[in-house]
Amino acid sequence: MKSSFKKKAIIIGGSKGIGKSISTNLKKAGFAVTSCSRKEVDTSKLYSVNEFIKKNKSADLIVLNSGGPPPKKFKQITIDDWKKYFNQLFLSYFLILKNIDIKRGGYVFYISSSIIKEPGNSIIISSSLRSAMSSLLKSYSLENLKKDITVINIAPGPFKTKRVKELVKDIDKFEKSLPSGKIGNPDEIGKFVRFIAQEKIKYISGSTVYFDGNINKSYI
Repeated sequence: MKSSFKKKAIIIGGSKGIGKSISTNLKKAGFAVTSCSRKEVDTSKLYSVNEFIKKNKSADLIVLNSGGPPPKKFKQITIDDWKKYFNQLFLSYFLILKNIDIKRGGYVFYISSSIIKEPGNSIIISSSLRSAMSSLLKSYSLENLKKDITVINIAPGPFKTKRVKELVKDIDKFEKSLPSGKIGNPDEIGKFVRFIAQEKIKYISGSTVYFDGNINKSYI
């Protein structure tokens, strides 16, 4: 007899863009989805994160997703910038992973960025903190081997989201300049997450998967 209880998925940053697509696809897969906007949990504010943790003790699957910092050159970055985005892109995720119990056989997906492989000189805060979080995530995956928790770092390139509109002035011109000639569709990542969870794919744990339309030239 099959259980009537649905598996629980928590999507941080699940109200729009890639997060929303993941939420939609996981609902189709039969998950009970808690999809959080910034109003539900603001990862730049630790008190908001702590309140969220109190209400969410466990999950079968969690997605860590957040918008990125504005582009700034090295000398434009302030200490306040580092403090805010350290909370938003690193410390809050650490607290969530430490205090929300991911059940045995569960999944953790982290939405980082393809810039972790090729950092530039304009979105320095984002590349620095997402690289640090990617390292922490690898350690977390090793720590949870015995619980069979599958941990995947998804590193998108440019996708049709608000974030790209903030970073690019001429979308059409930018899109034509890409190797594939197009910007990514968030639904591709949503379908990927759904497939991994629905089909119980496990041996991919600890990996970084690049969704960047072949922008990065490295084959490693």
